[in-house]
Parts: sequence; C-alpha cells; structure tokens
Amino acid sequence: QTVKTVEWLASKMKKGTKFQIYVFNETVQSVVEETDDTWLEVTDGSTIRTAVNNLRASVPQKGTSLINAFASIQNLDPAPDNIFLLTDGLPTQGRRTLSPETMVKPEQRVIYFGQAVRELPRVPVNVLLFPMDGDPFAAEAYWRLAYNTRGSFMAPSQNWPQ
Repeated sequence: QTVKTVEWLASKMKKGTKFQIYVFNETVQSVVEETDDTWLEVTDGSTIRTAVNNLRASVPQKGTSLINAFASIQNLDPAPDNIFLLTDGLPTQGRRTLSPETMVKPEQRVIYFGQAVRELPRVPVNVLLFPMDGDPFAAEAYWRLAYNTRGSFMAPSQNWPQ
C-alpha cells in the first residue's frame, strides 16, 4: 500500500519538480543510491521510476527512528517546501539504536515522537498514516503534527489507492 501511494504521489509530480524519497528504520537512506542529501528531479520519468522500483525492493525491518529521518532532511539544500511522511505508527526508537529484544511502551513512543518533531525544519508535513494495531496514540500525534505545520493528515482505507 505504501508503494502504491508513492506511485500515486509520483504520478502527480510535474516535470522539473525536485524530490527525494527516503526510507528509514534505525538509519536513513535515499531509495536512489548515492543521492542522500541531494535533490532529484522529475525529467523523463526514469529517475522517479528508479526510485519507486527501489522502494518496491526495500523490505521493512528493525525499529524506526523518526528523529534520524527528520534530522537527515535538514541536510537538503535548499530546504524542502513540503514533506510527505508515510508511516504505520509512532517511532520505536530515538537517536540511539535499541537492542531488538527491548520492549518499547506506547508512552515511550510518544516521547520519541516529540523528540523527532523538535528536529523538524519549519515546513508543512503531510502525513499518510497506515495504522497498525497496538499504537493508540499514533493518529492523534500525527494529526497534531500535520495541523501544527499546516500540512494535511490522512489515514487511507486499505484499498487506497487502487
């Protein structure tokens, strides 16, 4: 569903649009090799196709550090004018990597989220939340993030986009 959403968003980009697509867990990286901290541009469609194909090949694993994702965005020059954050819930890690057997309580996830938001540049954040069970604070936290940054919030149905 996340890949289909990125495909849908990419189809709305006009020629000349600058973009970057990052995946993150404990670390952050561009889906296009060797382009971290660099803007990509929509030209003939090949770059966006490469990005989407690479995204499709990436497998979610490990914990998620939203603070590291937001910190990496600050390396883009010029700063982004919009962020689209596709996520399934609140972060399970802060800046440091936790051992895999560490159980993170919902309240700690909210703390990690707050720490991450403080790293965010002043830019609208548009959140697409694909919620998972057992994350009761996620919808409210991400809605508040979108609202406070003048972004948008959406929790799509399982069959969107088709």
